[in-house]
Amino acid sequence: MIPHIPFAPDFYGFAEAGAVLAFLHLNYETCERYPHLKVEPVKPSLLWEEKPEHFLLGTRAMRFADKETKTTLIINEHVQLSGIPAEAHRYVVNGRTPLEWFIDRYKIKKDKNGGIINNPNSWFKNPRDLVTAIARIVYVSVESAWIVERLPSELVSEIE
Repeated sequence: MIPHIPFAPDFYGFAEAGAVLAFLHLNYETCERYPHLKVEPVKPSLLWEEKPEHFLLGTRAMRFADKETKTTLIINEHVQLSGIPAEAHRYVVNGRTPLEWFIDRYKIKKDKNGGIINNPNSWFKNPRDLVTAIARIVYVSVESAWIVERLPSELVSEIE
């Protein structure tokens, strides 16, 4: 049986959106950064000074400060990122947002059988580059949500 593929009267609208999404997703490591993220200390202090070691991942995984709004991401015991927009959570891939996938992949893990340690801290020359990567993931999520929400809505089940 031939698969049933709906007909899009505005095929080029979908094709253009697909091209932009493909470019954005293929270049997520070098794309723009979401500009409104703020690096803040987890425990506010007048004496707090940003240091490279504050951006290293610890044994506890990154997590959202509030699981409902997900506007602040706690990186470790020193640093958190605030200003994550709701739009970053509207784009979902296989049940998770790109930021949730990032959080899942960027944690220190030790293989039980081989004892090999997967340490994302070694993936960056400068530990603060972790924040840059997160800002890019948020940018890709916001832009992707914007593109998908503006896709032509009309699909026809059969060619007339």
